[in-house]
Amino acid sequence: MGDSAYIRRIRCLLIALVALYLIGPSLVVVWLSFSTDEVLRFPPHLFSWRWYGEFLFDERWNEAVLRSLLVAFLATVFATIIGSVAAFGIARARFTGKQIVEVFAIAPLVVPPIILATGGYSLYFQMGMIGTNIGLAIMHTVLGVPYVYLIVSSALTRNDPSIELAALSLGANPWRAIRDVTVPANLPAIITGALFAFLISFDEVVVTVFLSGSMTPTLPVRVFSSLSLAVSPVVAAVSTIQIIIALILMSLLGQVQRWQRRWAEAAPAA
Repeated sequence: MGDSAYIRRIRCLLIALVALYLIGPSLVVVWLSFSTDEVLRFPPHLFSWRWYGEFLFDERWNEAVLRSLLVAFLATVFATIIGSVAAFGIARARFTGKQIVEVFAIAPLVVPPIILATGGYSLYFQMGMIGTNIGLAIMHTVLGVPYVYLIVSSALTRNDPSIELAALSLGANPWRAIRDVTVPANLPAIITGALFAFLISFDEVVVTVFLSGSMTPTLPVRVFSSLSLAVSPVVAAVSTIQIIIALILMSLLGQVQRWQRRWAEAAPAA
């Protein structure tokens, strides 16, 4: 018993050290955001809301936030639709070369972003789409589709396809079976994939730097530019707000997972 308690203490200590290693930099950024200094300096002189006010009332930062939200919203809608449809089509289809198609569906996960950015820049330059919101949204969609596809595909493999066949045998046409059976059964996974696609788009830097042109940059690009030109504590305030947004979305993911478990438990009784 003594050895077991000792091992548990060692395990808890290792977990705490790993957690501190992972979240330590984020905690430092949050600490720096309340600095009264004109530049980023550690340890900072506390306590001030000045940099949050500068971010909220600076028109350039506001425009960057609005553009990031717009592009992320469009990319989320596109990626959710494309990824969900691809997941359903590939999961339910039987054809030669299916595995190759699956590899292409998740290829953007393993292709370095700089390659996508370079190829996208060459294509967009010829099409005159450099700096357009729809151009950024399309490229961010390419990055988000694999996440939606993998999450929805995993949900489809857990659900019994005979339920859809039962709906068809009872007179439902294929579209109604998808609308009334397939989509509700996989809605938590679709929402989870959409949240991941939003996060990927909202935080993307490399591809956006190449394709945003001279127009208003997105929020991550604006942060990157600010760090390159001048290290202002307002960057720490912006980063803290981004951390809060990520935590909110992660809590939503947890809520969706709990909803999915409750739905799975209630489905047999229904």
